[in-house]
Amino acid sequence: MSADKDELGQTEVEHIDRSDRSDHNDQGAINWLLIVACAVFGAASFMFGYDDKVISPIIALPAFVARFQGGDPEASSLVLTARNQNLVISIPIVGDVIGSLFAPFLTFHMGRKWPLVVAYVISLGGSLLQVFAPNLGGFVAGRAVNGIAIGIAISIAPLYLSEYQVVPASIRGRCVSSINILNLVAGVIGTVVVWGTKKLNGHLSYQIPLAIQCVIPVILFIMTILLPESPEWLVSKGNMEQARHNLRKLRGYSDEHIDEELRLMELCEKNNREMRADVKFWHIFRRDHLQRTLVAGSFYSLNQISGVILSTTYTTIFLTELGVADPFSLTIIASCCTLAGTLAAPLVIDRAGRRPTAFFGMSILFVIDVIAGGLAFDTGNKHSTIAIAALSFIFNFFWASSFYSLSNVMPSEMATTKLRHYVMSYTIACQGMTAVITTLAVPQITSADAAGLGAKTYLIFAGCMAAILVFTYFFMPETRGRTFAEIDEMYAANVPAWKWRSYHTSVEARTGVSTVGSVEKP
Repeated sequence: MSADKDELGQTEVEHIDRSDRSDHNDQGAINWLLIVACAVFGAASFMFGYDDKVISPIIALPAFVARFQGGDPEASSLVLTARNQNLVISIPIVGDVIGSLFAPFLTFHMGRKWPLVVAYVISLGGSLLQVFAPNLGGFVAGRAVNGIAIGIAISIAPLYLSEYQVVPASIRGRCVSSINILNLVAGVIGTVVVWGTKKLNGHLSYQIPLAIQCVIPVILFIMTILLPESPEWLVSKGNMEQARHNLRKLRGYSDEHIDEELRLMELCEKNNREMRADVKFWHIFRRDHLQRTLVAGSFYSLNQISGVILSTTYTTIFLTELGVADPFSLTIIASCCTLAGTLAAPLVIDRAGRRPTAFFGMSILFVIDVIAGGLAFDTGNKHSTIAIAALSFIFNFFWASSFYSLSNVMPSEMATTKLRHYVMSYTIACQGMTAVITTLAVPQITSADAAGLGAKTYLIFAGCMAAILVFTYFFMPETRGRTFAEIDEMYAANVPAWKWRSYHTSVEARTGVSTVGSVEKP
């Protein structure tokens, strides 16, 4: 079976792109400004990584709890109540959702560069409000404002790094993956900062990490404002003169090749405009696209009920309630394990494939959930408590190298070309809503002043992981090495997910070159 007619247009563009680029090496397209631009746009995730990882150790600081909840700051067991944990961590995530919903509007009218500049200004305001918050309400408001900025940044920055014609194919994968890496590097830095300030007396123990959070958007603002706007976006707006000027800055080869690239950008834009002409958001829920939409958008949400929330978002609080020695130092180890898993992910996913990586990683997560949950019934034993903490670190590594990384890969590969931007918006929105639910629920289950299950909650997550493994077997396809046309063809042929690896697609779908015949399929 051949690819759908509206997808063949994209295939033709991909074929033209391969032909036009065959006479010169991608290396000639790369200069220092392009590398800097990719690094700066990728660093937009630094805001999210720092905010996400710094908040858990900050709200576990006795001085913070005493200031915003009350109590004796000298008390080693002083922790936020489940209600206040919900206020500080869960509610601000709504800001992320709001920011991500505004992002498509901003990028359509303002491009890639200026929406990020706006996000950094908003982030500075929200961060300053957290530093000087007079009460818990003000602190939560500051986090919500910063959440809006983060939602905008993490929705728009990847667009620049994955621009089909701007970032050469030879470095595109590394540029896109840098978002996750920088996100987790920021998390490690944040936990190290709080570990260093926890020994300080009074408000400085939490105000210094929050002040550093103010510096991040200022640096990114200065660096971003000096970069050229995306030539591809300028072409979409018909501003060919500025597009050529910006592309000249980002390329290291001749003016002749610049003109070739602009011609190809125009062709791609014309093709994309024709494809999008009659496409609406609700089309992602049509019968012929529904399964792809639900599966592609599910992994971002499902990974949040794997149990990782205990060892990432609530790491320090969870370790404090376990009673392990120096939970602030252990939080750094937890962040480093997550970073290590993310660094290993590209090698594993591309070599082993998507389904093997998913099954191996998810099976380990399931086993860890079961063992840690079982050990929680013997938390009076010091060795059991240490074992639970160690298992949470191992969990972070395998979660980052499999489940988390696949959550980024699958939506971009599975969605049909003409609906990809809508599917990504749906995915981010679902992720945000799931995050609100899980971060609200976990304190009510684990905290001593609520259900008080503590580490026994891992058994609940074990049940979730068992269901996720079944879902993955029946619905997650193997997309490694497949073109977008092949993926469209196999979905059109209703090929079961577990048969994708051995399925033979047509020559036309595999190569992007029109042919009369097609390869027979089993």
